[in-house]
Amino acid sequence: MDNNNAPAGFDVSPGQKFYRMPDARFDLYGVFYDENEGRFLRMPQSVANAVSPSVAELCKNTAGGRIRFRTDATRISVAVKCGNLASMPHIPLLGSHGLTLVEDNGGDHSFAAAFMPFHYANLKESVLPDGFYAEKSLPGVRMRAYTLYLPLFANVSELTIGLPEDAKVENGLKYRPVKPILYYGSSITHGGCASRPDNSYECYISKWLDVDFINLGFSGSALGEVPIAEYIASLDPSVFVCDYDYNAPGPEHLKETHYRLYRIFREKHPDTPIIFITNPDWDTDASSEARLKVIKETVRRARRAGDENIGFVSGKKLFGALDREHCTVDMTHPNDLGFYRMAQEIVKALKKFI
Repeated sequence: MDNNNAPAGFDVSPGQKFYRMPDARFDLYGVFYDENEGRFLRMPQSVANAVSPSVAELCKNTAGGRIRFRTDATRISVAVKCGNLASMPHIPLLGSHGLTLVEDNGGDHSFAAAFMPFHYANLKESVLPDGFYAEKSLPGVRMRAYTLYLPLFANVSELTIGLPEDAKVENGLKYRPVKPILYYGSSITHGGCASRPDNSYECYISKWLDVDFINLGFSGSALGEVPIAEYIASLDPSVFVCDYDYNAPGPEHLKETHYRLYRIFREKHPDTPIIFITNPDWDTDASSEARLKVIKETVRRARRAGDENIGFVSGKKLFGALDREHCTVDMTHPNDLGFYRMAQEIVKALKKFI
């Protein structure tokens, strides 16, 4: 029956058994499939619509989405349908619309494969494609555990995995029995501009701590609105990482929304740790010091009220002092080095609570 899942519209290699996601043999994390919307989502569409038009669109991006499984397959193929492929000048297509496969080795991780769309420059057709198909070889021989990381900025409507017909497939490794870490923030939280989907700072931390996570980063659109604050408060994370000051139009907006978001979450979660983070590009934004004061004031008010489950990470530490100019692609959005250094600092704060 699985052969009926062969992706339509793609020239696929023969001899494969196809699994249309979601599938009970594959564990899905960070996103869910909405039958009514016919796509993967990071949050309910009705909630996203109530936040803003941009969040209503960006919630369709599969940033932070992962699929875990085990197989002895010697090759794997993926077919992705995601509407027209967006091309942004400062992020590789592999990061924005491709997928990466990582082998999980009991706390150790090794890169296994990358699946990426064709670049527009290589296309002769005048109509842009609505997805892509790619196939890669795997070591095989024995059962191996994998995590497939979904695109950071693609609106994935269909995802099909192909394995050799005789390959075994089982559910993947489970994360530690810890509730997911919840992240809310800007385009940096979203994953821009990692070269691979598994190179966002959340993915680094997830690998190091072996903990699940939820990515509610919304590029240019994290404004701390009441509907998103209430949705965040409806979730049940192990730690809430609040990282949205980059998107606030100015310090006054941040002052209006930051402590309010804290209070909305804290009313539902009196003991859940919260870590506040400030922007890493503080030296290129004239309003950074004013924003920093707003966030420090939230932390001070919380601690004065007896809240001991509050963490704080200054953005001034996130890129480090040495060669920090090499940590971004545009003096704002991190490259892989920038995300790695961010993860190194943020994981220190998380380890105090997990």
